Amino acid sequence: MRRALVLRAAEDALRTSDKLKSLCFTSVVSPVLEIAATEAPVPPGAYDAVLASSAKGIDCAGTDAEPYKPLPLHVVGAKTAKAAREHGWRPDIVAGNADAILPLLRARYPAPAHFLYLAGRDRQAALETGLRDAGHVVTAVDVYEARAAEALSEEARAALAAGEIDIVLHYSRRSAEIFLRLASAAGLTAQLGRLAHVALSQDVAAPLKAAGLSVSCAEAPDEAHLLKAAVALL
Repeated sequence: MRRALVLRAAEDALRTSDKLKSLCFTSVVSPVLEIAATEAPVPPGAYDAVLASSAKGIDCAGTDAEPYKPLPLHVVGAKTAKAAREHGWRPDIVAGNADAILPLLRARYPAPAHFLYLAGRDRQAALETGLRDAGHVVTAVDVYEARAAEALSEEARAALAAGEIDIVLHYSRRSAEIFLRLASAAGLTAQLGRLAHVALSQDVAAPLKAAGLSVSCAEAPDEAHLLKAAVALL
C-alpha cells in the first residue's frame, strides 16, 4: 500500500488520514504547524457583519465575540459553516474561497460596511484587500495562530530516511516552507527529490519548486481535488 506524508495539524491530519485510507494509502503524520488560540481581544465596534475564512477562526474566537452572534456571519468553506453552527452562529453567505465570496459580499453590501474578521495571524490578504478596495472597513482580529513545529515526527524522519514515503501532501505555502526547513535540519533534503509532491495550489507549490522539486497541483484549491491529484500521480 502506498504511503503518504501528511503535514497538517493533528486534528486535520486525522481526518485526512481517514480519507487516504479509503483511497488505499497509509498515512505518516508529521504536523509542521499546530493551531493555538491567541486570546486576542475583539475590540467593541458597530459592526455590520462578521467574517471567518477558517473553522479555527470560529473555534478560537472566545467570549469576546459572543455579542456579535446576532449579526450576519459570512464564511469561506462548508467546514467553517459547520463549526459556526456548532458554536451557535448562523452562517449566511457561504462560499468556497475568497474569490468566490467577494462578489457575493459586494452585492450584499453596496454601501460601505464595517466587517469584523475572525482571522488567523498568518493568512492571505485577498479577502481583506478586496473588501477595502470596494470601500468597506475590515477590523481583523488574529484569534488564532499556526505555530511551527521544531522537528519532523520520529516516524516521518525514519520513513523518509528509509525511502518508505511515496507522496507528500502540501496544504499551505507556510507549511511547505517549514517542511523544507525541517527536512534540511534532519539531513533529509536529498530524499525529497525522489518523492511525489502534490500542492493545493501554485502558490503552495512555489517554495517547493524553488527548492528544485517537481510538484503537481490540484485542479482546484480544496482537499478533494488535492487527493484526486495524488491518486492520479501515483
